[in-house]
Amino acid sequence: MCSLQESLSPPPFGMVTVKEHNGDLITKNEKEASIHETAGLQGVQLPKVVASTEILASLAIDESAQSAFLPNKGDIPFWKRAWYSCKEHGMSGMLEEMTDERHDVPWPVSSVAFSCLTAIRAVSSLQGSIYPHMTLTRDELLSEFSRVRDWEESEIRAFAWHPHTSKCAVAWENDSVKIYSAESDVVPSLKHRYQHGVTCLAWKPFSAAILAIGCQTCVLVWHLDPTSQSTRPSAGSAQVLRHVSNSPVTTLAWDPRGRLLISASPWDTVMMVWNVPREISYTLGRGGGGGVSLLQWSPDKTRLLAATPTSIFRVWETHHWTCEKWTQLSGRLQAACWSPDSQILLFCSVSEPAIFSLNFNNMKPGVAGTGGAQTAVKCGDVSTVTFDVDDEEVRVGGLIQDMAWDPRGERLAVLFQKTSDEDHADNLIALFNTRLQPVLELIPCGFIQSESGEEPQLISFQPNFDKGALLTICYKSGKVKFLPLFFISTQSLNEQSRPPLQAQSGWTHHNSLELYSVND
Repeated sequence: MCSLQESLSPPPFGMVTVKEHNGDLITKNEKEASIHETAGLQGVQLPKVVASTEILASLAIDESAQSAFLPNKGDIPFWKRAWYSCKEHGMSGMLEEMTDERHDVPWPVSSVAFSCLTAIRAVSSLQGSIYPHMTLTRDELLSEFSRVRDWEESEIRAFAWHPHTSKCAVAWENDSVKIYSAESDVVPSLKHRYQHGVTCLAWKPFSAAILAIGCQTCVLVWHLDPTSQSTRPSAGSAQVLRHVSNSPVTTLAWDPRGRLLISASPWDTVMMVWNVPREISYTLGRGGGGGVSLLQWSPDKTRLLAATPTSIFRVWETHHWTCEKWTQLSGRLQAACWSPDSQILLFCSVSEPAIFSLNFNNMKPGVAGTGGAQTAVKCGDVSTVTFDVDDEEVRVGGLIQDMAWDPRGERLAVLFQKTSDEDHADNLIALFNTRLQPVLELIPCGFIQSESGEEPQLISFQPNFDKGALLTICYKSGKVKFLPLFFISTQSLNEQSRPPLQAQSGWTHHNSLELYSVND
């Protein structure tokens, strides 16, 4: 089992990581960093992600347009006020309106509303004692289950690479989504009246420009014309996929063939499987867990990870759609990623500073089950450690916010949760070399340091970078950084019949965490 204690020390203050070169992280001072970053990406076509003045202006205003108007109930009929309350705050909001405005409501209607509201609050209180996340407000829920480290304060709310081209989608704090492409200077801006509380984006595989957006009340599927020069596609280009109970949507996943789209919410115990062309949905789920907080398809499309807001997560096999569940986690599953061969699932929990692996066997035709092992293995200890950097103590590590594994399965990036400790380095990202054969190994490579004042919020790898791996880092300020990791892949070495590079030191996992696999 590897540990951060065995990693190289973080770079000194004022130094910025600009690239990796065959296992060595190269750093430069902040004045020279931008020049070396540009030089390191020469010959690589990448989109230019820049926050426009329109976005920056809207981000500077904390008030919504609704705050500019005073509520006026005197001239509005009661039934209109009730309908508005229902749309804005749900059934409970309408019942509260009917209870509070008793002088405008017939006594029998007001009494029934009061009784229903009391019953709803009693059930919510009981449910909240079992599933605490059910008592959160919508904004608190979105912030809690978003991949972004500080969703409420970050200017970037979501990011997604296109699976086949050098194009990405960025969701901004004002709920607009912009498309940036390396092949065009045109930046389409997507806006819709239902596009509020954006937490996740997902490009459809094998499609040039179909993007799904998870929102507070629905899923929007935008059908864009890649040859269009328009910067404001019509709202008619978006399909609205909505289900009464399946909101707010905090996670989306297209199957690797692009045939099915699955959406889920921590407030709904079932997942919605969408046939997008026909706008038909099918429910998929099991009782227990209190909702679905994270979805991850395996690359070979045979398995689907579905995590819950509790210590339960499930893996579904996609042939007969049966599942197995794992329990005994120390907390809910926070982040996860599949290996390229779909044989290993790396994951972490929200309450333990460790990385676990779960092995899966090849599925045999006619055999039920997912092929998952009953025991998860603790393969990485990321507890907080202290380094001496230029005669100053720097603390790094702790609970994990997110993980990203490059498509080749050779680099793993780990973003830690923000802490309140002044001497804790919140701008560092841990980088591991990974080996899949003969057994899984995680080898600490070092720490990626950002510019002073920049706080990383989200990380991901570009799916189609052919010179190693390209790590994308989204910052709280709205900056997006592309960090190239240049290395010769093990697959290339094997194809050339060369002996693989021998790591100087490494750790093979051996500590086990008993997770009971139960057919569900």
